[in-house]
Amino acid sequence: MNVLLDVKMFLSFLVTGNLVTVMLIGAYLWHHKDDDTLNTFFYAKCIQTIAWIIAIFRGGPFDFAAVSLANSVLFIGYSIESIALLKLLRYYTKSIRILYLWITILNILGFHLILFFNNQFNYRVAFASIGIVALLVVPILRMIRGKRLSLLMRLMGYLYLFIILILLVRALVALLINHSSEPGPIAVLLAYGFVFITLNLTMILGGTGFILLLKEMTDKELVRLANYDDLTKTLNRRAFFEQTKQCLDQYAKKKLKVSFLLFDVDRFKCINDTHGHDIGDRVLRDLSKRIYRQIGPDNLFSRFGGDEFAILMPGLDEEQSTASAERIRAEIAGAEIHLPDKPLNYTISIGLLTLLPDRYTDIENLYISCDNALYGAKKSGKNSVYRGQYQDEY
Repeated sequence: MNVLLDVKMFLSFLVTGNLVTVMLIGAYLWHHKDDDTLNTFFYAKCIQTIAWIIAIFRGGPFDFAAVSLANSVLFIGYSIESIALLKLLRYYTKSIRILYLWITILNILGFHLILFFNNQFNYRVAFASIGIVALLVVPILRMIRGKRLSLLMRLMGYLYLFIILILLVRALVALLINHSSEPGPIAVLLAYGFVFITLNLTMILGGTGFILLLKEMTDKELVRLANYDDLTKTLNRRAFFEQTKQCLDQYAKKKLKVSFLLFDVDRFKCINDTHGHDIGDRVLRDLSKRIYRQIGPDNLFSRFGGDEFAILMPGLDEEQSTASAERIRAEIAGAEIHLPDKPLNYTISIGLLTLLPDRYTDIENLYISCDNALYGAKKSGKNSVYRGQYQDEY
């Protein structure tokens, strides 16, 4: 059997697989044209397809040029694919962009040094395989070792890890076969056949998986936008009430107390009128960052609207919640917003109550009771904590 025909047959498999992937992504991209991450992945797959098409024309008078161009384009394609994965993981930075530019340049230069000075099939295959591994390793580590990753994300990470292992096996096999500028039948089978067919399947799965991952990330972002205040990164009122209801039900069964804080910024309207709404927004952002540092991971923190905020502290009794509220008040009292003329200081007033919830505990009554306590804090001179009592009915 003609060795070159065998190589072209395996390359045709890869071209077909990449074309299928490009068609699937292109169909999805038709209705998501503004998605930068998906566009990047789509361009990567298009470039990789072009590289494999060029590789089919190796042999004859164009062999040297085809091998040179195909591998250079392939390195660029895998570099862009890795960038797409890093964008999906929210890990793409300026330093990462520079890193991938240098890895791609070094891959192309290293391959051409082999091509010009020691043009042997096994060295070319080994270097190309290891070069692609170097491009994929960073996003793969993030996908399988990162925190709070979904099952789909980890499965995609292990799929890409499988690709890396296949490429490393290919590099090892290439180094073990006889030195030659052209492969023999056994070399073709080991370095092209099994490896390329496997890569073909994983690339199709990887393209489909990428679209599913992108949809999963988009769904999470939609949930975040629906549940969180964009300015302060706190829960919005609706999400806070939903999660508070669940928490009250849980702690009613446990027969444990919960504490509820309601507070706002003292003289916030004066801050807006004097310094402008931009400074008012800076105050709210600064407040939320400081409070996040003071509360536990199981606390619910919400912006109800304007400068009014609430915190639910599950499991804290009267003494513990008073200490926490005073710590929050003192933290904010020491805050400063740096302005061109002079620093801006601000304070908060806190209404606080503690209760042992039961199945009849009403969230609206809880809010009204705490709002009355907040009014008491305002009457007592602001920058203070005032404890109220939960009332069953109003």
